[in-house]
Amino acid sequence: MRQLFCDIQVMVQVWSCGGGTQSAAIAALICEGKLPKPDHALMVDTEREKSSTWRYVYGTIQPRLRDACVDLVVIPKSDYATVDLYAKNGDLLLPVFNGTTGKLPGYCSNEWKRRVMDRWLRDHGMKAANAVYWIGYSLGELQRVRAGKYRYPLIYEHPMRRTDCRAYLASQGWELPPAGGSACWMCPNMGNREWAELRDQDPDDFRKACDLDEEIRQRDANAFIHSSGRPLRDVASLLTDERQQTLPGCDSGLCFV
Repeated sequence: MRQLFCDIQVMVQVWSCGGGTQSAAIAALICEGKLPKPDHALMVDTEREKSSTWRYVYGTIQPRLRDACVDLVVIPKSDYATVDLYAKNGDLLLPVFNGTTGKLPGYCSNEWKRRVMDRWLRDHGMKAANAVYWIGYSLGELQRVRAGKYRYPLIYEHPMRRTDCRAYLASQGWELPPAGGSACWMCPNMGNREWAELRDQDPDDFRKACDLDEEIRQRDANAFIHSSGRPLRDVASLLTDERQQTLPGCDSGLCFV
């Protein structure tokens, strides 16, 4: 038992920040001293993050952490990723909706986030095998918890649901993150509420999503990033901000891994 405790203590503590509500709650807990400072606070820039995410990260999370002497390092995906939209075998990495087979699995978060962080650690003299990743899953996402070298502060140390995270941030005087959560601007896991928010608040991001949606159909005529299985540009005027069941965004830090 003593040896196991010592081994855990020497593991490199790496917080994977997603830039949204749950990540902000972890940042606030660190700033308040309720969580220890991680050895490394990292956020991968997928280079397709919503503009609203960066406004919040650079305007709130990063300055608050800096005041607590924690440096949030933003890693450009293209510095370390070996693939972009397509795997080396030509498969699309996005979890798009396919008119013939339903929703496809997504591998973008593994290629754009987890492997990028692992390579960043190696580039800085550390072994990924010696890292414990802090993930911002909150209560209500217990089904996503898995065994391994992961730490879930919002489940086992300071249990909170997503709504609790926002209440906690408000109690600490933090500006609240965008309600739509953090995600890539073309993420197929977004629902109509998130798409409508993107269209209305960041039209340039929405335009880029429409362009990419059309681009991927140049290679696969049945691939769509909107759940309707229709071109995003065609459904743009039909989107509303009504609440619906959607998957959480990238708030946790490792997206849908």
